[in-house]
Amino acid sequence: MTEVIAISNQAGGVGKTTTAINLSGALNELGHEVLLIDADPQGTATEGVGFRDLYNKKIPSLHQVMVDPSRTDEINDIIQEHPEFDVIPSNKAMDALKDMLLTQVANSEMRLKIALNELDKDYSFIIIDCPPDLSQILDNALLAAENVLIPVEPTRRSIRAIEKMNEEIDYLESSFPGQIDQIQIQGIVVNSVEGNPNNDTKEMLEFFSDAPYPVFEVPDRVAIRRAWNNGVSIFQHEDPAKIDDARDAYLRIAEQLAAEMEVTA
Repeated sequence: MTEVIAISNQAGGVGKTTTAINLSGALNELGHEVLLIDADPQGTATEGVGFRDLYNKKIPSLHQVMVDPSRTDEINDIIQEHPEFDVIPSNKAMDALKDMLLTQVANSEMRLKIALNELDKDYSFIIIDCPPDLSQILDNALLAAENVLIPVEPTRRSIRAIEKMNEEIDYLESSFPGQIDQIQIQGIVVNSVEGNPNNDTKEMLEFFSDAPYPVFEVPDRVAIRRAWNNGVSIFQHEDPAKIDDARDAYLRIAEQLAAEMEVTA
């Protein structure tokens, strides 16, 4: 059985894409078959795994798969091979996707879920990098996944971000009874945790520790950004800077998810 996880926070700049890429790399490191989907029209994950050239080309993409029911099975044709995992890249055509889903597509919130059912390959995990907003694309990702991991930074604005995610989940669960079971928050990923956190950061980490779901801390490491620049996760990136503790952090997330979802390699 394939487990699907949406990586989501409606705020930008919280490490959402680096979480998606490096979690995918960690799951691959544990021996799982992984598909990373860049569902963000900005294409940040696409660039971060080395497919920036595809973003700017006029080629079949997730846009056509989601707006045209006759092309749903073409999801298999847009998958790209990466050294660590398979990728469905974003494309500049997806800029129009939100409006088209809102106004021109029947059953619009379920289009990604329907498309994933057409995949030919059996993946252990599908990781969806979501756009930094509340939109039809995010709803598609949450309904397709029924699992969400929330990346945050140790700042007070993260409290409202988590509240908004819970509100969106409540809305979707009440709007689609019978079509989904339950959208579960599988954890909070606190990014950019410094080695010597200040008092505000310590206070936020204490706040997160009271959450009713797992909380993971990822250290602030320049190697994570350099890996993104090189189109790979930190598991394929060698760096003179400190990197082992960041790898360990993502492996802990991957191991927890695999154990919780009872997925074996």
